[in-house]
Amino acid sequence: MPKPTFLNLPDAKRDRITELALDEFSTHPYRQASLSRIVARAGIAKGSMYQYFENKLDLYRWLVTDELERRRNQWLESDSQQQTEANKTARGLCVELEQVVVTRVGFMLAHPRLARLAASAMEPTTDEELRELHGALRREQIEQLTERIRSARATGEVREDVDPRTVAHLIDALILRGTTNAVLDRLGVDVHQFLTETDPTTRLDASRWRELVRDARCLIRGGLEAAGARASEASLPPISRPGIEWHTGLDVDDADLQS
Repeated sequence: MPKPTFLNLPDAKRDRITELALDEFSTHPYRQASLSRIVARAGIAKGSMYQYFENKLDLYRWLVTDELERRRNQWLESDSQQQTEANKTARGLCVELEQVVVTRVGFMLAHPRLARLAASAMEPTTDEELRELHGALRREQIEQLTERIRSARATGEVREDVDPRTVAHLIDALILRGTTNAVLDRLGVDVHQFLTETDPTTRLDASRWRELVRDARCLIRGGLEAAGARASEASLPPISRPGIEWHTGLDVDDADLQS
């Protein structure tokens, strides 16, 4: 986290260092990101950076845990349409989830550089230096979802027979990450391209990606709601045996199997 020396810098200098650091970590993998490039572009001595942060990991941790959240909230407050969506009175878990995804996707399309950094920080990694941090961020998100689902189940909004933590993982995969992937697919950019290319095409009519978000919400809502949310299992058609013949590749007769 920033040392008092960094926080006490003049606003313009502090903001410039922050912008350069965001640019460095959003355009280079963590191992390739360089404090030397940041300080060279900022016109300061490299030793000064260690007066501001303990090391590169300390700077990166602050960017992905504090600064990105501050930028997201700042964007939300400055965008009247998004603010209107976020300030609606919550009408339950599914609407809250829709608002979360609308905010994430809107921010991603408005600020792809920052979104790349945020997305990469949530990805599993084999990098020992980052594994603990990325894992903690993922666990925190799942824990928050789990608690919200548990609360919705207690109030009768969500079926009693669901496990909150299991549902949290499904929502994370289908709604939070899945909807983002669907939007990127509509843009003709896959996740890898979005995370690695510096300027992917990010033009998509708001009504189109909002429709994707609503569709994803309906999928989850149909399986979670307590009353009338799904047909009874008795109404489902019986599972038929697939028309597939399994072969071991070995010549085995019935007598051998019975022996």
